[in-house]
Amino acid sequence: MVRCLLVIDMQEEYVGKGRNMRSHPYDAPALIAAINGRIAEYRPERVFYVLNRFFYESRKSPKMLVAGLDRVSGNVFEKRRGNAFTNSELAQRLRAMNADSLEFVGVDGNYCVADSALGGVREGFQTSCNERCIGTVNKRKYVRTRRKLAENSVSFI
Repeated sequence: MVRCLLVIDMQEEYVGKGRNMRSHPYDAPALIAAINGRIAEYRPERVFYVLNRFFYESRKSPKMLVAGLDRVSGNVFEKRRGNAFTNSELAQRLRAMNADSLEFVGVDGNYCVADSALGGVREGFQTSCNERCIGTVNKRKYVRTRRKLAENSVSFI
């Protein structure tokens, strides 16, 4: 079994010190530490970082991983929508290394992490969400999101 870690949207604008705390009130130090702990458990080539660049954002401005997050590989992909697999190169790279199981961490549990986990299922991967390593703003909504994920064969760590 080739298991890979997908780190979703752990970028400065969502988790960094200068973020909008009202819309992104994550406990950044705790989240970064938890994700770094998971990164350390994977071989570097099996860690993938996915950065969000909304369809209306210019491709000229750089997207940066949040300070303090361990970057152990050059596996960095951008997405233009919630689901990381809208970038077809991601699935191609995972298949090229014979990945069959994916663990998702990052932000936000109701949106990009959930959309990407469901995308992974549609792509034929066994998927899991590590809830200790996922930032979620709306905890009440996450109850429904979690149920939907479970109904679609996503497991939880």
